[in-house]
Amino acid sequence: MEIIVNSHTHIGDAFITLDKKTWTVEELVAPPHGLKHEMMRRASEKEILEGMKKAISVMEKCGTTHFFDFREGGVGGIKILKKAMEGSKLNAVVLGRPVELRYDSKEINEILKISDGIGLSSISDWDYEELKKVAAHVNKKKKMFAIHASEAFREDINAILDLKPSLLIHMSSASRDDLEIVADAGVPVAVCPRSNAFFGIRPDIESMLGCGISLLLGTDNAMVAPPDIMQEMEYLLKNFDVSREQALAMITANPRKCLNVGLHIQQSDGKNR
Repeated sequence: MEIIVNSHTHIGDAFITLDKKTWTVEELVAPPHGLKHEMMRRASEKEILEGMKKAISVMEKCGTTHFFDFREGGVGGIKILKKAMEGSKLNAVVLGRPVELRYDSKEINEILKISDGIGLSSISDWDYEELKKVAAHVNKKKKMFAIHASEAFREDINAILDLKPSLLIHMSSASRDDLEIVADAGVPVAVCPRSNAFFGIRPDIESMLGCGISLLLGTDNAMVAPPDIMQEMEYLLKNFDVSREQALAMITANPRKCLNVGLHIQQSDGKNR
């Protein structure tokens, strides 16, 4: 059976209902003071869990087989996701995150014991020296290190690539030169066009493809758009010069090839994927 992959989600914020106003990335999702993070700190585990279960149901109904979730909240946040996954046939690739924007060797070890890797916000949110320690720790453990890159504004792509990421998210404000550097480095990029549009951003997906970047497709924050990868693909086809064959590859062949999904790698919970 062919896999269908949602390559970037944040289902932990599915319980949040947003006011109808124009939001910036910084106001809504930037740690530690973006509205999302404030609300997640105030929410009960039950609220977060129920939102996650609804998001998981959406993914199941649209035929998703695997999803890559950036899971906030340290070890505790990962445990909530695993609880939400009980009874589901979905395969979650869990990318945890430290509670605070600093390196703690013990915390990273504890996160990596129960996850598939680390997924961080951006180099702009972190002290770069601290970030280098996190990335080096994750890579030494041979786990996945993923990070948002050049989402709302251009960031230093060389500094990002020096972290040796397994996966970049967005690149929606990157220059053409940046895209070519990423293509040459062979690092895949997950794009989330509906989420970008919510913030008034248009990723240059055509140039990404033209440069030869291996593109993956994700739905991003569940509070912004439901985690329905088929809706995301149809939005992509309607609003970008992308063929159906290219779009299908972004949810099947590309994640399988670039992220080793379906190659019987041991998941953190001991299940094969």
